[in-house]
Amino acid sequence: MPVTINGTSGLVTATTFSGSSLSGIDTGKILQVVQAVKTDTASASVGGNTDWVSHGLSVSITPSSSSNKIFITGQVSVNADLNEGFSLAIQKNGSALTGATGDAAGNRKRQTASTEVDYNFTTATIPFQYLDTAGGTSAITYRPALNISNTDAYTIYLNRTANTSDSYSIVRTISTISAMEIAA
Repeated sequence: MPVTINGTSGLVTATTFSGSSLSGIDTGKILQVVQAVKTDTASASVGGNTDWVSHGLSVSITPSSSSNKIFITGQVSVNADLNEGFSLAIQKNGSALTGATGDAAGNRKRQTASTEVDYNFTTATIPFQYLDTAGGTSAITYRPALNISNTDAYTIYLNRTANTSDSYSIVRTISTISAMEIAA
């Protein structure tokens, strides 16, 4: 039987609809959401062939079914001592999610997302997201692995600028990562 909601007709395919709740829908439900927010700062000397993962931003989730999907989303705020390109790959239990990286092409680094910072008094934000398959029911840890485009080692900063002047024009930011389990 068609249902009209706010002037639009459609079909409700749930087993029951009572008041404001639906039952009988087994797929697409968000089963759990976990989030990590990093408000403090971190820094490390990083070269282009090294991934920075000890920055302290990660999230763990324990799926209820191996076939369920895990939607990972987040953003990191970065800066360096020089104009620099930054990139990241989403890691699952310490290894890059290859489905969440660009295709292989010669010596080019396969990453999830990238940006560039042109000044030492502002941060650049790198947003990321990916829909993963749980693949098991043990705890999974996701984290961004940060990298710079320069092969030499430089100090990179998370949630702060390289410029440390005590001024309202110098920012402190946050970085986040969330994981949502979605019923398959």
